[in-house]
Amino acid sequence: MTKPSSRLPPKPNISFDETGLILGEAFRDSYFSRDDGLEETRQVFLQGCRLPEAWAERPVFTVAELGFGTGLNVLATWDLWRRTRAHGQILHFITTEAFLMASQHAARAHAHWPELGELSRLLLASWPVRAFGNQRIWFEADGFCLTILIGPALRSLQAMDFQADAWFLDGFAPSRNEDMWSPELLQEVGRLSSPGARVATYSVAGHVRRSLEACGFEVARLPGFGSKRQRLEAVWPGQRADTPAKPRSVLVIGGGIGGAAAAHAFAQRGLEVHLIEADPCGQVMASRNPAALVMPRLDRGDTREARFFRAAYLHATRLYASFDDDVFAQTQVQELPGDDRDRLRLGDLAQDPPFPPELLDGLEGGGLLHRTGGVVFPDRLLPRLMGNATRHPVSVSALRFEAGNWQALAGTGSVVASAPICVVATGPKLERFVRLSTELEGRAGQISLAQIEGPLPEIVVAGGPYAAAFYERLLFGATFDPWDLSREDKPIVTPTGHLQNVETLSEIAPNLASRIELATATGRASVRAAAKDRLPLAGAAFPKMGEAGPGLFMLGALGSRGFTTAHWLAEHVASLACHEPSPLERDVISAVSPQRFEHRRQKGQTPRPALVDKPKA
Repeated sequence: MTKPSSRLPPKPNISFDETGLILGEAFRDSYFSRDDGLEETRQVFLQGCRLPEAWAERPVFTVAELGFGTGLNVLATWDLWRRTRAHGQILHFITTEAFLMASQHAARAHAHWPELGELSRLLLASWPVRAFGNQRIWFEADGFCLTILIGPALRSLQAMDFQADAWFLDGFAPSRNEDMWSPELLQEVGRLSSPGARVATYSVAGHVRRSLEACGFEVARLPGFGSKRQRLEAVWPGQRADTPAKPRSVLVIGGGIGGAAAAHAFAQRGLEVHLIEADPCGQVMASRNPAALVMPRLDRGDTREARFFRAAYLHATRLYASFDDDVFAQTQVQELPGDDRDRLRLGDLAQDPPFPPELLDGLEGGGLLHRTGGVVFPDRLLPRLMGNATRHPVSVSALRFEAGNWQALAGTGSVVASAPICVVATGPKLERFVRLSTELEGRAGQISLAQIEGPLPEIVVAGGPYAAAFYERLLFGATFDPWDLSREDKPIVTPTGHLQNVETLSEIAPNLASRIELATATGRASVRAAAKDRLPLAGAAFPKMGEAGPGLFMLGALGSRGFTTAHWLAEHVASLACHEPSPLERDVISAVSPQRFEHRRQKGQTPRPALVDKPKA
């Protein structure tokens, strides 16, 4: 194995023998059977977990795995799912990997099985990024969702809460990789198993069998595959509970990036989406700015906040890269230091990066180059995200829960639309529909557009302020002034705001700022909302008095990073609402929960001091 940095997962040390079999040199073991890896997967894991019978008539089914490796088990399961899936069913496949291989090595391994060629191409085109944390990849046409937990398996599983219906234990042999078969790790397998869940593995090592039995599994030895005489099957005690029916429809209140991301996440799951937005032109929404910056917030520590922002960035850029160039311009982003503290932070991240070189590199003279960052265009993106929704351009005055459904009421009291699930994503107006356990803080932001002397920058520059080429002009900003959310008026564009934007830009890019022709400046002003701890609100919501009922969620307080974080949060909210495993770690779920302030008060905790949230597009 190569020596890892502290922030970047290590690469595997692999080779191919004369037959093309892929080998893990560090563990002196092959990634799959010499007898036929695909057939081994089908007999040991798929048949061992009674698939496809086990997922028949289940609206949602979850397979979990120890050891992603080449992704062969993913492909084999996906292939079987494709051939047996009923319309509307969703399969979640959750897998762990500490040493993610490069896609070209996986492609060489997949070449052994041309019958999986189409699925292999789809998986390789969306291959995970070698970065610690969780990544989720949807293959919407097949109702197939892959979640990969990159890092040591024990630490990854200890951070999660989900209920798997089947487990594939497929690490390297216990004699060569003890960590993947430790009693502590198998205890986590038990904790994360649903009643009646089945476990399958090729290994019959005595300590593996005893550890599974000690956890509470009922274990049996059965005939093995190929040269292996035996294999293990195990069952977690209890009767399999009936899976809750997937909701058929959802109300989404709000047409900014939060509401649009929610609409997209629910539409992926086949729900009928009713999106209600009274201001279809988005005159005052920050989400309707002409362009929005997409770049990661990178922290030096391995905090829950750092993990959240890293994962959200990877999720957003994966989605944006799947769209046309007119939706997202992957211009790259230069993150430049504004002061000595920034210079120290960025220098440390350049020396010890959390992303691989194809995503992140250091800049000569200081700073970072985000190779997959860029500019997204909301006027094109939001309609794409809402494309499968039924849109209602009506003002909603209240929500009401009646006969198992949430109803959105117009000012006259008439019902605009109803559904068993409701997601409130109304930006600064969240409190109109849900009860908040904290006050939101408003920020008025003005962006500027102006001509400049000389050429426009080809790469976006950022570092608090930002600047990007936009239709032969420079888009730059943004101001970040306190704004009382109870005010009835809206912020307006001012010459002072333009001057302030030039001055802040000069802190990171003085040469560029000096070329701005301020007399040509126009702009746009809008309001953003943030919680006091500068983290978003995403999850189950407190209903207003008299509106109590299940199925109410919120997604908001996105601050200045909505176009980077909204999609990861929407995936979490949709997972909760549809009784699916969330991709977020447990402590990240707590960090973004709308109920976190109430829980802190009950425990007598004081919130952490708020971090300065530098403005972004």
